[in-house]
Amino acid sequence: MNDQLVISIAIPPFPIFIEGNLTEYGVGAWHPDRRNLEYFDLIFVKEGALYLGEEGVDYTIRKNEMLVLLPNKHHYPLKATDEITKFYWIHFYTTGHYVQSHQAKQLESNIPIPSLHFHNKFHTIHLSKKSQLIDTDEIYQKIQELLAGTTKKDTNISFWDLQQRFFSLINLLDGQQHAKDSSVLIAEKVEQFIREHFQEDITNDTLVTKFNLHENTLAKYLKQYYGYTPMEYLKEYRLEHARNLLIKTDYPVEQIAELCGYKWGPYFSRSFKQRYNISPLKYRKNHIGKE
Repeated sequence: MNDQLVISIAIPPFPIFIEGNLTEYGVGAWHPDRRNLEYFDLIFVKEGALYLGEEGVDYTIRKNEMLVLLPNKHHYPLKATDEITKFYWIHFYTTGHYVQSHQAKQLESNIPIPSLHFHNKFHTIHLSKKSQLIDTDEIYQKIQELLAGTTKKDTNISFWDLQQRFFSLINLLDGQQHAKDSSVLIAEKVEQFIREHFQEDITNDTLVTKFNLHENTLAKYLKQYYGYTPMEYLKEYRLEHARNLLIKTDYPVEQIAELCGYKWGPYFSRSFKQRYNISPLKYRKNHIGKE
């Protein structure tokens, strides 16, 4: 069903709040018919109902429901309102990669991030295309705080304050998606655990004990959202870490292998060459002076 669609947005770059407001329609009002707007449109219905279409798909958004309209699409009314309807609308923009699909996707940003210290990482926001709002009081409060800086005169709220308030709202909406789809949350927790403990001896049994789930279930979730099984992801992450150490340090290859969780240097070198078609030493030599 189209109601189950999920919009996945890669960050960075961070999405930017443009504008928003609270609108009230009387009985018989029609929502605007619009094409090719370059921003996302978040709609939160507080009272009544809206009847909207996007590219041939029909949606009815009722009280305490949310709809996300995509950029550069045709948005149009299906019929006039049949009761007094109040709704918040929020426009935001991103130059980042996003997809709409029937399951949450883990996307990689198109912005390169230095990873020497591994505190910077890619993230993906997940927004349900259409959903029932779970914590309406907190969501509406955050929307009102956000709009206070754009709908009232003589406020002292800065651009950065607005963006911080907007991202706090987006984070809350993202959390709603996770609450409904536990497989995403589990996959992200496994991925985070691997990143934090990749230097240790991690096996499938380690993960089964840690997360109290069957090995096949963990593999299914991680493969679905990251494209790798846990052991494949561990290997990929270790080798990527090694690749950075080869370029950015003068550590011996044996020390780098140990720092990346490999107990035996020759096995590390063989794995590195299989992955990148070059030995660790030649890789370092080829990149000296280039980064």
